[in-house]
Amino acid sequence: MTYTPEPTSQDERSSLSQLRNEVRQTEQRFKATFEQAAVGMAHVAVDGRWLQVNRKLCSIVGYSQQELLTQSFQDITYRDDLDTDLASMQQLLHGNIDTYSMKKRYIRKDNATIWIHLTVSLARDENGAPLYFISVIEDINAQQQLEENLKQQQQAFQTVAENAPDIISRFDPQYRFIYINPSVRRATGREPEEFIGKTHLEAGLPPEHADKWRTYLTQVFATRQSMDAEFPFQGPEGLRLYEARLTPEFDAFGQVVSVLSIARDYTEQKQLEEQRKQLLIREQNARQTAERERKRLYDLFMQVPALIALLHGPEHVFEFANSSYLQLVDNRDLTGKPIREALPELAGQGYYELLDDLYKTGKVLVGNEQKFALDRHHTGTLEDTYLNFIYQPAHNLDGEIDGILVHAVDVTEQVQSRETLKVSQERLQLAQQAGHIGTFEWRVNDDQVLWTPNLEALYGLPAGGFEGTYHKWTELVHPDDLQAVEENLWDSTRGGPAFNIEFRTIWSDGSIHWLLGKANVTDWENGVGTRVVGVNIDITERKEIELQLARTLQQVDFLSEASKLLVASLDYQDILKHVLERAIPALADWCRIDIKSSEAGIEPLSISYPYAVEGTQELQFITDIPVDAGTPSVLETVCRQKHSAIFAHLGKQQLRQIAGTASNYALLRKIKADSALVIPLTIQDMIEGTITFIATADRDPYTDADLNIAQELANRVMMAIERAQIYQNLQELNANLEARVTQRTEELRLLNTDLERSNQELQEFAYVASHDLQEPLRKIQAFGNLLEEEYAEGLGDGKEYLERMRNAASRMRVLIDDLLTFSRVATKTLPFTSSDLNLIVRDVIDDLETRIQETQGRVEVSPLPTIDADSRQMYQVLQNLIGNALKFHRPGVPPVIKVAASLIDTLPEEEEGNAQQQCILTIEDNGIGFDEKYLSKIFTVFQRLHGRNEYEGTGIGLAVVRKIVERHGGQITARSTPGAGATFIITLPAHHLTMKEIEIV
Repeated sequence: MTYTPEPTSQDERSSLSQLRNEVRQTEQRFKATFEQAAVGMAHVAVDGRWLQVNRKLCSIVGYSQQELLTQSFQDITYRDDLDTDLASMQQLLHGNIDTYSMKKRYIRKDNATIWIHLTVSLARDENGAPLYFISVIEDINAQQQLEENLKQQQQAFQTVAENAPDIISRFDPQYRFIYINPSVRRATGREPEEFIGKTHLEAGLPPEHADKWRTYLTQVFATRQSMDAEFPFQGPEGLRLYEARLTPEFDAFGQVVSVLSIARDYTEQKQLEEQRKQLLIREQNARQTAERERKRLYDLFMQVPALIALLHGPEHVFEFANSSYLQLVDNRDLTGKPIREALPELAGQGYYELLDDLYKTGKVLVGNEQKFALDRHHTGTLEDTYLNFIYQPAHNLDGEIDGILVHAVDVTEQVQSRETLKVSQERLQLAQQAGHIGTFEWRVNDDQVLWTPNLEALYGLPAGGFEGTYHKWTELVHPDDLQAVEENLWDSTRGGPAFNIEFRTIWSDGSIHWLLGKANVTDWENGVGTRVVGVNIDITERKEIELQLARTLQQVDFLSEASKLLVASLDYQDILKHVLERAIPALADWCRIDIKSSEAGIEPLSISYPYAVEGTQELQFITDIPVDAGTPSVLETVCRQKHSAIFAHLGKQQLRQIAGTASNYALLRKIKADSALVIPLTIQDMIEGTITFIATADRDPYTDADLNIAQELANRVMMAIERAQIYQNLQELNANLEARVTQRTEELRLLNTDLERSNQELQEFAYVASHDLQEPLRKIQAFGNLLEEEYAEGLGDGKEYLERMRNAASRMRVLIDDLLTFSRVATKTLPFTSSDLNLIVRDVIDDLETRIQETQGRVEVSPLPTIDADSRQMYQVLQNLIGNALKFHRPGVPPVIKVAASLIDTLPEEEEGNAQQQCILTIEDNGIGFDEKYLSKIFTVFQRLHGRNEYEGTGIGLAVVRKIVERHGGQITARSTPGAGATFIITLPAHHLTMKEIEIV
């Protein structure tokens, strides 16, 4: 049966066409929406194949549309997410759900993992059969990463908050706790859970505390600004102080949703701050006290009549000078200037060197009536000024020397007039302040003594260690000085002289220190002093210097007396015995001297020691030659090492080693030997003996100063021994001197005779050369000239022989002239006079001008010195060497000659200490040069290194130069390389003694 559609009407056809257009437009809009959607869209087959994908999805996964359509969604789904996705698809297929959504991960084409949000629905046909899945894919990778970061931050915050010592809490807008960390347990003794969901008041906290927190939270929620709060809280540990930071927290819409609080217990910090404030106040008070003390000391230094100055650094820059010091130099501006600039008139007086030595060694300098020449009125006129001074090193906190403290007294008037001795002594005493100054105040009625910290240090006490009473002060004074000190002090309070006394103190370590006490009574009541103000000055170092000075003076007197004995006789062994007697008690209590023996060892010469004369106070001295011949081991060690030995305190073993024998040991034990010096006696590094000094326990132990004195004595002893040996040697020399003088006189006579004969022969040779030899040559040349002039046409071949004869005669004349010049170097001479080498070279260049122009040469002359020389012979030297340089130049290369000279100081080995000035004269050229293996030959007569056809000459010129240089007491040598030129070097004495100077010598 055939079906034939019924014809439709025109309206129906029109409606159908319109419907088709609408469908087409709808499809186009869908397609455009699908392709241009901001999210990924896809149609996926039931088996997972991609049927249709849009551009966004391709951008998300990194594949092109063609690449995706060849794959399934399973291919790019992250493995851990695939099962969940497939399970949801099955539920969708079975009609259990209409759609599903999930977060999952895709693997991009570049193997990167990306998070997406997937929404899937199922398209079915009219019968309900599945057609394909419709998938919407949203890129949430950035959002997911943000969530992960937020999660990590939340976990980090939770970790920090849970372990933080501070109390961390959060509050909602109703001021209820929504979080609080475990630190609340320590503050309140309660668990965090007891606070959650409650306000402070509901949590059972004190009402006044809850009110404060309500006010804090209200302000933060209202102002949306952070704030700081401080509050006390009474907890299980007592009252604690807290400081809190309250910070608003906002949601995504900018609304305050909570407040975060971090509260810190700063009780201990607050206490430390309070303590710090108190310490700061105490420090400020201490600084003020120190400043007042510094000001008081400054005023004191400025007011004392002594000269006080502080020099800083190795250049001795004035850091401080008091009024007295400035007045001494007419108030010159000294501060900040080195002493060499501030006081230049002291140059050459040894003053600067004293300061330099003190700065290097740290040894205190003490001067008594030392004379200096000073420009006291700044007029340029120097005046003799006499000073008593003590210069001592100033140390920094590290104990290093960084300056010099000057204490001095101008005693010029004392020296000029002994009438002012008392005043000068008082000024000297004040000038000899060798330590720090501390001040005190004694309130007599209250028995209260106020000390500055500096004064506590002078008594060996720590800061604040003095208890501030008169009784406690007396406990610090040496018992042997206490009575005199108290009498002096109390006498001043009853109208007597001002307190002024030197006394000793005993420190806690047992050491003894000296102080100078000075004080005045400032308040009186009924004729009795009630207030005493004064100073204590540490004079320990000055006292030690005075004791050492007295000891040194005694030793110096002994040295002076010993020196007189040592030079009084040439029998030094007998003198040495008497010298050792004088050494007791100036230097020792027991002395021994050992002298080199004939067996190349040393043996005892004498031993000296005192003994008491029975029944009297007198001491006599015994000097014996020891019976025991042994050499103590200590002496052998000193002889071997050639160094002095000092034993500050002798032990038994050391005493036995020094004694050497049982008898000596017993004697030394009997006199209580305590310290020793062993000094080697050396002459020209050879041991001649030893001196041993022993000090008993009644004497201070030996020091380096004693060692210096002992070594000085040893030096003078060796001078005496050496003088005796020299005298003995002189006697032996004198015994043979007359015979040797006679022999030497005869040798000189014979030498003079030979010299006179040689000079006569030389004169005869010169005469022969100048007359007998030259006369035939002149005739030969004259006849040759006549033959050429009159018979030249008839000579034929003989003309060549005639020319050879004339050339030979010319060469012979030049040779004779050169020989005459060589022979006259020593006979036809001028005396040595001051000769300017510049003028001599100029004359030579003028005479050689033609040759210089012919060779196109150049002579470069550096500035030359003036020396003592025979100017005519120096002309010959320079003319010869410059002429040779012009003659022996390389073909095609213009000669360049450089003449230079310099003066140097030399020190002949046979004349130590007498430096002589030498002139080094060099003539350098760029000529043909020569091989240095011929250097020893070129300065001898008739030596030529080149043929006569190549270069003219007789070979005598350099021999003449050498002879002239030697006559001047000089030397000549040369350096050269063939083809690279030559340099001739002449060394000449710059100055020669005149006859008058020779006579003086």
